[in-house]
Amino acid sequence: MKTNARRHPKRRLSALVVIVLLATYSFWTVRQPLPLLIPSQSTASIHTKATTSALVWPTANQASVGIVGSPILESHGTQTPSPMASTTKIITALAVLKLKPLDLNQQGPLLTLSGADVDIYNRYVAQDGSVVPVQAGEQISEYQALQAIMLPSANNIADSLAIWAYGSLGAYQTAANTYLAELGLKDTHVGSDASGLAPDSTSTAQDLVKLGELAMQNPVLAQIAGQSTATGIPLTSSVKNVNFLLGTSNIIGLKTGNSDQAGGVYVSASKTTVNNKPVTIVTALVGTPDLVSAVQGSLPLIRSAQANFSSQSIITAQNSVVGTYTQPWGGDVTAIASKDFTMSTWNGTTLNAKIKLDKIPATTKASQPIGKVTAQHSSLSDESSVPVILKNSVTEPSVWWRLTHPLR
Repeated sequence: MKTNARRHPKRRLSALVVIVLLATYSFWTVRQPLPLLIPSQSTASIHTKATTSALVWPTANQASVGIVGSPILESHGTQTPSPMASTTKIITALAVLKLKPLDLNQQGPLLTLSGADVDIYNRYVAQDGSVVPVQAGEQISEYQALQAIMLPSANNIADSLAIWAYGSLGAYQTAANTYLAELGLKDTHVGSDASGLAPDSTSTAQDLVKLGELAMQNPVLAQIAGQSTATGIPLTSSVKNVNFLLGTSNIIGLKTGNSDQAGGVYVSASKTTVNNKPVTIVTALVGTPDLVSAVQGSLPLIRSAQANFSSQSIITAQNSVVGTYTQPWGGDVTAIASKDFTMSTWNGTTLNAKIKLDKIPATTKASQPIGKVTAQHSSLSDESSVPVILKNSVTEPSVWWRLTHPLR
């Protein structure tokens, strides 16, 4: 009996140790942080297609449409290199500004014209080409020379400007064609002059749209192309822009061209608004009978291009489960878009949306942002997004689950 009595304190001590250990374990386990909840799919894509394109194509041999900052949208006709007449001067202006850049409101360096420039003038007069008068010793700024080639389309100034910048027409031709190759414009070639009157300067409607986009991205050229008249050019009272559609149907530029070999060629730039942001549309027509046909024939295409955007529904908020989180202790919580998500896009192109969900703590409540849905046009360098939220709060695990999952 004495032996058993001595054993009871040891039993009580053992039981106490077990109780303390269990209490410590329980306290430690219950207070352990819960794991982050991982979405069943952290990223996903939504692909939707807008309504069919409804462009009104002209009867020109070839035409094309693009948006500044984006790839070509659509083209019509076989894209065969053809004489581009005075739209060649877009290349002349870009190539000169590449070598001798200007900032807005800068006149730039002065060109002192010589007897050789008078000879160029006389040669174009003999060919019944577009000119502005010059005389030996006359000085004209680089900006004024650009105005002279872009507004009244002065052939003589195009050649004089190219020679001033590059030393000779041959050197200019080499540099311009190298520049075109760098741009990836394999169907465009600068020939024997900088004016485009010679038929060996050729391009396609697609390439002319790309060149037009580059011109409208240059602040100086975009400014000049939008001027209806210019004053201050020596030996002239004023010059007028031969782009007679300027100001019509939101047209803000660009360049006309016509010759016996080219017929009529017209590159236009017009503005519209998409998703509350300004968008510049560039069109090109090549191979019309004459200049009037090219310019007037562009109007239906320009207007239909401006109207060729529609609002596309990506997600409807009331039916917008975009992901699921599985709770390790049982049950799911769903992720939904916080609101309806629509965007305007070019008709006939795909609107791509991506869902990105974050890992979330177990304390996340309903309506808290836990990711986003982002949509980007395939036709516009523009994107928009809406937040993704939890539809319901994450539920608390039971004490038993906490006790039986110490390593979480």
